[in-house]
Amino acid sequence: MDASAFLHYLTLPLLWEGLKTAMIIAVLAFAAALPFSLGMAMMRMSHYRIVRLLPIPFIWVMRGTPILLQLLFWYNVLPLVGLGLSAFWTAVLGLMLNEIAFMSEIIRGGLQSIKKTQRDAASALGLSSWQIMHRVIMPQAMRSIAPAMANEGMVIVKHTSLASVITVQELTLSSEQVVSTNFQYVEVFLAAGVLYLGATTLIALAQNYLERHLDLERRGHAIAIAAQAGRERGENPLTGETAPAGAESGGKTIDTEAPALQKFLNPGRALANKDGRRADGPRRPYVVINKVAKSFHGKRVLRDVSFNIFPGEVVFLIGPSGSGKTTLLRTINRLETVDDGEITVGGQFVGYRASAGRPVPLRDAARSRARVGVGMVFQHFNLFDHLTVLENVIEAPVRVHGTKRDQARAEARELLAWAGLAEYENHYPHQLSGGQQQRIAIIRAVATRPKLLLFDEPTSALDPELVNEVLDLMRKLAESGMTMVVVSHEIVFARDWADKVVFMEDGEIVQHGAPEEVFNSPDNPRTKNFVHLIEQRSEGRPSKTQEV
Repeated sequence: MDASAFLHYLTLPLLWEGLKTAMIIAVLAFAAALPFSLGMAMMRMSHYRIVRLLPIPFIWVMRGTPILLQLLFWYNVLPLVGLGLSAFWTAVLGLMLNEIAFMSEIIRGGLQSIKKTQRDAASALGLSSWQIMHRVIMPQAMRSIAPAMANEGMVIVKHTSLASVITVQELTLSSEQVVSTNFQYVEVFLAAGVLYLGATTLIALAQNYLERHLDLERRGHAIAIAAQAGRERGENPLTGETAPAGAESGGKTIDTEAPALQKFLNPGRALANKDGRRADGPRRPYVVINKVAKSFHGKRVLRDVSFNIFPGEVVFLIGPSGSGKTTLLRTINRLETVDDGEITVGGQFVGYRASAGRPVPLRDAARSRARVGVGMVFQHFNLFDHLTVLENVIEAPVRVHGTKRDQARAEARELLAWAGLAEYENHYPHQLSGGQQQRIAIIRAVATRPKLLLFDEPTSALDPELVNEVLDLMRKLAESGMTMVVVSHEIVFARDWADKVVFMEDGEIVQHGAPEEVFNSPDNPRTKNFVHLIEQRSEGRPSKTQEV
């Protein structure tokens, strides 16, 4: 090989002009394919079968036939139907259509990798479908989508070489023209290969930068180092200011008493005392559950469930696994629809309307959920992994309730201080213990100023030593007068703080009443047996009088 000839061709303007054309085709095709790929991925994930099936023939054909054949097809067929595109734009169109098929499947795979619980948590906060996709699902899915999409970027750059068959003056065709005049195959094609390699290397570098940006472990490590440095300087975690000499640093300097919670409670809460009797009128239920029925795949999981919840009440739902407790809880805020019956919260339907005596779901359930003011805390925390603690807490106040960002940040810091977690505001969920994550989840729900809080087994995923941290926060909420519905087997906590206990089995309410009635003298053998089993498991758990 002639080295001087290789260097000559490596700097030849004709080859660089061909590379420029190839890159323009690749960028245009890739950018044009992106929105269609996302749309097709969403169609493939639709709840409607006909919508899911529509893209399949297109994807099947595009992925199953050679790109070279596709380019020739478009180049010869488009003029026959009156679309006289140039060779350049035919190449862009052909590569775009081919990439839509591949990229849509990459995007679909990334979106499906995000757990449904993330969508549930976002829905429970009142985020719309678009906000859930834009703010929660897509940012997390990008961690798995980015490497594959970068690979597709490299593929499309290389596929531009096939555009030479329809006379596009890209890099490969330019190389062939040079070779046809001097026959220096090795030097010319090696120079062209180096130019292609340089272009794809730029994509690889962009991929590396994006992956580093999306690496939560790396970002979390940097935050931990900065937080440790701040503690060593004696900075207040709430304000970032250096504490006076001799002052105690960290979250322990923050006032965590219950009065900090009052501003986040609904003003009407002051009108209700513990037994739900309002000062300005007769006893009125706040949540009305009337003959609710629900089936999954033909199996009835709720059977004509009816009971009322009054303002300020703490209601515990207990029962064996599969008894319908969680399903009932999720129907209250319309994370699950009901097949029959109705549920009202504060006199309003959540996510549906009554029509001819039957519930009709609304399309915008999120707005209804936010308007009524129902918060929810999940068994497995369901914090948004890509957001810091502070960002998790302010997401709904800012995006759903229109709170100014600065105000939302200030209020979130107050809540974190109230819970003794002020120093963790810039941490990511994976850097926290289970108890800390669950307390953040409670704070996130409280930050929306809910009128009703739902708890779905909030302590069952925690180690025993972390349970009391969460129960202590729930106790403070109960003391404040928050209306709460709790699915849990924390019998000791229920004895002390529940106003009503509902025992369910096989989708039905077997017994309900005051804690002392259900736990001490159950009138149903199934209730008695279940309570006995739970009490055996709960032996050794500290009671209210033993709490710190």
